[in-house]
Amino acid sequence: MHLDTSQTKPITVSELTDQIKSVLEGAFPRVWVEGELSNLNLHRSGHVYLSLKDSDSRIDGVIWRSTAQRLQYRPNTGDKILVRGRLNVYAPQGSYKLIVESIEPAGMGALQAAFEALKVRLNSEGLFSHERKNALPLLPRAVGVITSATGAARRDIESVIHRRSPQIPIILYPAIVQGRSAAPDIVRGLRILAEHPLVDVLIVGRGGGSMEDLWAFNEEVVVRAIADCSKPVISAVGHETDTTIADLVADKRAPTPSAAAELAVPVRDDLLYTVDMLAERLTRSLEHHLDARQALLARLSLRLNTVLSPGQLRRPIDVFLRQLDSGLRRIVNQERGRLARLDNALREFSPVGRLSRARGCLTELRGQLSGHAVRRVSMARSRFAQAVGRLEALSPLASLDRGLSITLSKGTLIRSHRQLSISDPVTVLLADGSFDARVTKIHEEHDLSTKDDE
Repeated sequence: MHLDTSQTKPITVSELTDQIKSVLEGAFPRVWVEGELSNLNLHRSGHVYLSLKDSDSRIDGVIWRSTAQRLQYRPNTGDKILVRGRLNVYAPQGSYKLIVESIEPAGMGALQAAFEALKVRLNSEGLFSHERKNALPLLPRAVGVITSATGAARRDIESVIHRRSPQIPIILYPAIVQGRSAAPDIVRGLRILAEHPLVDVLIVGRGGGSMEDLWAFNEEVVVRAIADCSKPVISAVGHETDTTIADLVADKRAPTPSAAAELAVPVRDDLLYTVDMLAERLTRSLEHHLDARQALLARLSLRLNTVLSPGQLRRPIDVFLRQLDSGLRRIVNQERGRLARLDNALREFSPVGRLSRARGCLTELRGQLSGHAVRRVSMARSRFAQAVGRLEALSPLASLDRGLSITLSKGTLIRSHRQLSISDPVTVLLADGSFDARVTKIHEEHDLSTKDDE
């Protein structure tokens, strides 16, 4: 609508104001305005009144309560802001103001506002939750790295991994890490390395830079690709003071690329030292078991001092020897299995020379342990056989083989002539049999004469 400046008939103030209102509000239905915030007034009604100014002009504005409640960014007086709104003419006062519908920081503040908005939205979805994050593997078969092929981050990562675990290969995806093409290229690298059969952990990142330089790692497609990755992801973007949304969603955040490499792989020499310590503990454990069995055998020998027949002695001894032999074999087999599993775990990842020597040492140790166990069992059996021989030598039945006899009366062993009376029946045990007799005469002293008394 255009005002008619050639009219001769006067119009009222209201008519003029209505025409101005129609022209202004029709010409500026939506407008972006940049300026410095001043005269900020948070009214008790919930409406917000403010002014925008620059070096030459000022315009008043208002944010209605319903709009103010939805705003995520709340500036302070003196901030340089960018607002979107529409012009409104207030007829009773003949003034106009800006009805503000959205606010964001001007210049670099726009990136920060976008960062905060995406951060809030993804956090509400639970993408930053520790419960959904994966643990890093202890000994990865290979490490996937997504970074610039020519950047310092790649050199730092490779240097640390080669120093800590030179046997672990590094699979690089040379990604674009800055600019418009960076985000889709990083996503492509995540998908390719996640499907690699040997890669067990991924490092994604780059060196330091400005917020615009690191912005690819704040893109939603990159963040969601990291969250959906089937393998653990370590984020190493920028310096320790830099924080991106990729850092928040990754399974592990490293302050620098070098720190990411330290998180990804262990120190190989530490693992080999642990294996040596386990082997030493295994040896001590086996010796302890053998000593305990030997002590048990000694206690059993002491309990066998009662007079028993050879058959009664041999039965528990045979059972014990079988149990001893079975227990020792089971312990040896278990420890051999543990050594074999440790050997197999290191055989795939350690350098050929070091592992070959380690396997030789383990083989020799197994032979020594087996030989030691066999010797211990043989010695125990020999000592036990000697003990049985001594027990049999002390048995009263053994005296029969030397020409002596054992006399019983009514099932009672006769030790003194005072236990007998004339005409008592007796049974005499010999080495090859026995016979029955009757007491005809009792001598108080030994007398081997065969003459009858008168």
